[in-house]
Amino acid sequence: MDTMRIAMGSPADLRLHSDAPLRLFTVTEADALVPQLEHVFRRLDPKLARLRELRELIEDAESYFGEGLLGAPPKDRDAYAVSLQEQSDLERSVQADVDEIHAHGCELKDVHRGLVDFPARIGDEVAYLCWQRGESRIGWWHTLEAGFAGRKVLTPETGSVK
Repeated sequence: MDTMRIAMGSPADLRLHSDAPLRLFTVTEADALVPQLEHVFRRLDPKLARLRELRELIEDAESYFGEGLLGAPPKDRDAYAVSLQEQSDLERSVQADVDEIHAHGCELKDVHRGLVDFPARIGDEVAYLCWQRGESRIGWWHTLEAGFAGRKVLTPETGSVK
């Protein structure tokens, strides 16, 4: 299973790919999901920002007092414990949002950039329809191997998207 860090330096792994069977999308089906995906990413924004803040607070406290804050004053240990719990809760909430994206059958490639791929048949090949947050519709595709750097404009000449 592929994983990605939720926040820079975070020890928690985010499951970006679903283990669900492959679903092939049409452009129309993928386009219909864009508003829902935008909504999920709007929910994710403050969670991811807060996770970055918490990670910095936790790292700063550990750097100053040592891991576990064993020698820290009680109020600092209490604040540390609250931060760890909030981080854990947020990580579960972020994973639930990612799982919601997976439930549609698409693949989240980058949670921070809002990059989502939709398996599709383009011509005779299975490829990905590619969408990045902020794009109003599906307008790009790439081969399974090429990734974002290999994105091509989706045109009628591309071939039939079934």
